[in-house]
Amino acid sequence: MKSKSVKYGAVMALMVAVAALSGCQTQPTTYQTTYASRVCQSCGVVQQVQQIYIQQQGTNNSGIGTVIGAVAGGLLGSTIGHGRGNTAAIVGGAVVGGVVGNKVGQANSQPAGTVPAWQIIVRLDNGQYATVTQVPNPGVRPGDYVVISNNLVYPR
Repeated sequence: MKSKSVKYGAVMALMVAVAALSGCQTQPTTYQTTYASRVCQSCGVVQQVQQIYIQQQGTNNSGIGTVIGAVAGGLLGSTIGHGRGNTAAIVGGAVVGGVVGNKVGQANSQPAGTVPAWQIIVRLDNGQYATVTQVPNPGVRPGDYVVISNNLVYPR
């Protein structure tokens, strides 16, 4: 009798061990990463760099200067005098401030003209070509690996 219970116990112990160990079996890992997801969509190799000249629009700050000067002059004029004298001081301060502000605004304006720029042709990792024209010198040469970000080329 004893041998049946030992056999039965051994079989039960083996079944418990198999059941316990089957829960520990690891499943094979599958990677779903494709080549396209690993490619930088805005990276590539510089094919050509050429310095060009582009037309840049000027800025005219004289209007802004006039308004700021007139307001400042009017505020300063309001601190002078009483009654009619105060009104005259406000008007006079606004006029003088507007003229001074206009001159300061003109001095800070930039004329229109041509500026040097760089045109960079990049063969992207996905096989397409991108042409970027930018004013700051990119500091790259043909064969350099670069990234395009915010319409500017940067060495990578």
